[in-house]
Amino acid sequence: MKRFGVLLQAICRTVYCWMLFLWSLGSVYGVSINIRNKGAIATSITLTIYSVIFGIAWWMIIRGKPTLKRWAIAANLIFIFFYFPAVFWNWRSVLIDEFNSWPVIIIGIFGIIIFSIPYHGWRVAQISNLRPGNDEH
Repeated sequence: MKRFGVLLQAICRTVYCWMLFLWSLGSVYGVSINIRNKGAIATSITLTIYSVIFGIAWWMIIRGKPTLKRWAIAANLIFIFFYFPAVFWNWRSVLIDEFNSWPVIIIGIFGIIIFSIPYHGWRVAQISNLRPGNDEH
């Protein structure tokens, strides 16, 4: 049962890794569209910051860096508070948009839970179970 949990956590981390990559590319695309249409500079700056954080989180996860937990949690906090910078312009519409984006908020909460659980890699768990004298099969 322990191996299944570790494998499930590895799958969830991999899915989140590539989801962050796609969100990073989507944010870059959003910035390019916003600049091309002569949109608000604040929107471009916000999307650029989001893109950088998502990209760094993706890179840390894909490379297995020690700081991946912090970057992944920061990226998932962006999922939860995605509309927060817009509160300063029109807070009533932000509240409506925030309530309509509840799937993204749930993804952010689930991501924080996944990256808060200690993780040592599913391959390490498989190797430790194959050692002679280990009776946990």
